[in-house]
Amino acid sequence: MHLPGLIVMCLLAASCADQQDGKIVNGTVAAKGEFPYAVSLRRAKTGHHSCGATLLNAGWVLTAAHCVRSATPEQLNVQYGSNTIERNASQLAWVAAIYVHPGYEPHDKYIHDIALLRLRQSVTFGGSVQPVRLPDPQQQTLDNSSAVLAGWGLNATGGVVQQQLQKVQLQVFSDEECSRRHQMQLHSSQLCAGVPEGGRGQCSGDSGGPLLLAGTDTQIGIVSWSIKPCTRPPYPGVFTELSAYVDWIVQTVAAASPAADPLATQLWIGQLIVARVPPPLQT
Repeated sequence: MHLPGLIVMCLLAASCADQQDGKIVNGTVAAKGEFPYAVSLRRAKTGHHSCGATLLNAGWVLTAAHCVRSATPEQLNVQYGSNTIERNASQLAWVAAIYVHPGYEPHDKYIHDIALLRLRQSVTFGGSVQPVRLPDPQQQTLDNSSAVLAGWGLNATGGVVQQQLQKVQLQVFSDEECSRRHQMQLHSSQLCAGVPEGGRGQCSGDSGGPLLLAGTDTQIGIVSWSIKPCTRPPYPGVFTELSAYVDWIVQTVAAASPAADPLATQLWIGQLIVARVPPPLQT
């Protein structure tokens, strides 16, 4: 399905090589350590920021499928532990494998726009490096809930470069209101957030980054797409609703993590730390 005015997403292709990042539209600078799970997904060859992402644990990163579908692992790395993105950053993690949701379909309103990246080596946690919390499976986000978007995206369509992590407070819209504003029926596994008057929210370069329940470290959405120009009313930004994919995340991480690294299977879901289920005893 064609979406008029849809933001053109940079898919790590050669045509995007000169595209720079900026900031969230009408956001403010995030404090040091405020989002210790927010990471920058980069093109390894140039060190340019491409998309946002979040740390699930020491060995796995969560992002949008459209950010990585056309990439190979060796083309990507992740900068972590800093609000300032730098080409020559010292805290970099390389990608070992990419897991795009099997149902991802960009021609169907970017349904299942979610992907997991397994890192080559585990990162070390500290004050500025921590995992994000996942919602409980199928957890509903209440209409009009306050949410916070964090990212390094442009401050407007064709906006200026800004290297510091930004944040902006948004409102979650009901599924019905979101579909009404976009004049199309969106999927139940998608979530909308913005402000009724427009002018605040996501833009190019924020893709793959987190939407968090305000006042918590719980990620409820992944930046997927929005109407261009960025934050144009009445269209709120569209996110992958994370609670619809918790089971897929758990299954994928458990199946693909090295057996020698039990920490790579731990996930913070709701109030619980969920880890790999031990194999049955051999009789």
